[in-house]
Amino acid sequence: MQLIDTSRTQAELIRTESERIMEYFDSLSPEDLEKPSPCERWTVGEVIARLVWHVETYRGMMERGLRDDLSPTEGLPSVPPGTPNRQVIVDESYGQAAIDLRLSLGQDLISSFTNEYGKINTLLARVVPENWNKPCYHVAGLRTVESFLTTYLMELAVHEWDIRSTREHSPIVSEEIMPLLMDRIPGKLGRPWSISFPDMTDAAGPVIYRFELSGVGATDLDVVVEENKARAETAGTAPANLSASCDTDTFVLLMYGRFSLESAVAAGRMTAEGNQGLMTGFDQWLAGH
Repeated sequence: MQLIDTSRTQAELIRTESERIMEYFDSLSPEDLEKPSPCERWTVGEVIARLVWHVETYRGMMERGLRDDLSPTEGLPSVPPGTPNRQVIVDESYGQAAIDLRLSLGQDLISSFTNEYGKINTLLARVVPENWNKPCYHVAGLRTVESFLTTYLMELAVHEWDIRSTREHSPIVSEEIMPLLMDRIPGKLGRPWSISFPDMTDAAGPVIYRFELSGVGATDLDVVVEENKARAETAGTAPANLSASCDTDTFVLLMYGRFSLESAVAAGRMTAEGNQGLMTGFDQWLAGH
């Protein structure tokens, strides 16, 4: 029952957040759309095109899954798990898709965002409780209908910040979505957890980065590096090698690559105590290097 309740709540949050963002996008000028964004390679307009592409593509996966159709999505790269540089191949394909879509939509960009989110909100409102667990095709493997909800919310929250950051001095991540983003980080699979940590092979034991957090959804977390692999867990009692204090807004943006430890400290968004030399290794790991 809890899964069903959570799914319906998240579906409603997608509706309210997307409708709020629609109103904001209506205020953007043609000049705003051409500004470079924090996303490498993308202008603001291309970030919005990414949201349009994402909601349309994933809606298609969900619609087919609800019909018990597990066929692949036409046009997506077929990259089986275990393929060398698989994530890079997928990221490149998705990145170019946003650029191509922005070009093809032209002046219909904002109306396309409104139309596509209207379609997904209508679809989600019609999903009956027993169908949230139906499997759907995804390039990374089968996913349930329900599992797409958190991805939609993450995309909305982080990319809204990307766009607002080009116009506002201190934009914040949606406080409505923040608790979900915080819950998602410790169990996040794939990048960055699967990437080897640099220069930790000679460490005498686990290296602990402790994040003491405040604000919406706050809970203190440790990123523990052991045998060159990282994991996130609730903060423990062992002494940390480096302790950082910040709000959840900064922490989420750090973990989604919008800040580095060094840049967050330099900007005054975070304070750090302990072995400051460990910041470089963390930042290289987070960037996937």
